[in-house]
Amino acid sequence: MSLDSVGSFFIFLLVLSGLVFIHELGHFLAAKRFGIHVEEFGIGFPPRVLGVVRDAEGRLRWFFGQNAPKPAELGGPRTIYSLNALPLGGFVRPKGEDDPFAPGGLASAPKRARISVLAAGPAFNLIFAYLIFVFGFRLGWPDGGVYVASIADDSPAQRAGLQVNDIVLRANDNEIGAPEDLSRVTYGNLGKPVQLLLERDGQSLTLSLIPRTEWPQDQGPMGISMGRAVVQYGWLQSMSRATQVIGAQFQALIHLPALIIQRQLPPEAARLCGPVCLNDVTREAVTASQEVNALYPLLQLIGLVSVALAVTNLLPLPALDGGRIVFVLIEAIRGRRLDPAREGMVHLVGLVMLLALMIVITYQDIVNPIIPR
Repeated sequence: MSLDSVGSFFIFLLVLSGLVFIHELGHFLAAKRFGIHVEEFGIGFPPRVLGVVRDAEGRLRWFFGQNAPKPAELGGPRTIYSLNALPLGGFVRPKGEDDPFAPGGLASAPKRARISVLAAGPAFNLIFAYLIFVFGFRLGWPDGGVYVASIADDSPAQRAGLQVNDIVLRANDNEIGAPEDLSRVTYGNLGKPVQLLLERDGQSLTLSLIPRTEWPQDQGPMGISMGRAVVQYGWLQSMSRATQVIGAQFQALIHLPALIIQRQLPPEAARLCGPVCLNDVTREAVTASQEVNALYPLLQLIGLVSVALAVTNLLPLPALDGGRIVFVLIEAIRGRRLDPAREGMVHLVGLVMLLALMIVITYQDIVNPIIPR
């Protein structure tokens, strides 16, 4: 493993742990706001390495491993802040998460409080992503039009007469504002003519090419790589563009299944990315940041992963925040609580299934990586 790979791996750990910390911080602060006792706020996953807790006089009590002081020694229940051995995330453990009879616990709190606590984690990820994008647009962002960065030999683009630095304005009457726009038109017209409106040396011209249906692994249907000119925005413009980027990502995630069904995007575009894949993507982002001597590739990765983490956790699946919110909404509609034991079993089964899915995704990322190693 090279020094660059080691460095990108530590950046990957920092990004993932930081985003999970932001997520759990949202849960933690919301729980505190509604008077729900939090038994432990941990960075990383157990086993616990180091912990600290305040006693009744406000003094810090440090301890190692599981040797936490008893509540009686501290003058009552206190929140443990811990550092754990597995550095791939974090957790908040509220009192009575699945016990509606525990006073001061999450499950015994009013429905509005429970929904607020559950939604606070994804909300913090969205807020953090927004701030990252605002900061990125203020520093400088590739937002000045799509241009042809390179052209492969004997590709449709080369045969059609495209040249490096051509700016793509439209494709089949679709305005091109981002590389994703051109990719969408291209994959939706494999084997069919695509009319490109270009700008070359200040002059407009139109070319036609047919995206191929099969291509080398390191190329695409047209045989080009794309780039974008970097633009530095003011604060108000940065806030506006950050909102647009997050909105566009939500829209893309919503439309993704339909685009795949309609064969406008290849199925590989919907492949889930696990920790191994995210490490590979982080390595690519770090390399890109070094090549362009700018932070936007890495900031874009952090922002997009933070949005993805928020959206994933809001999915109505057992064990996820969205699944737990669904149970609270069902309770509100029925007018009475579901059997806590049954609800707990549903979340446990959901957690097992999610862990199994993560194992499958990780296996695929190892044996068939999205980004070649």
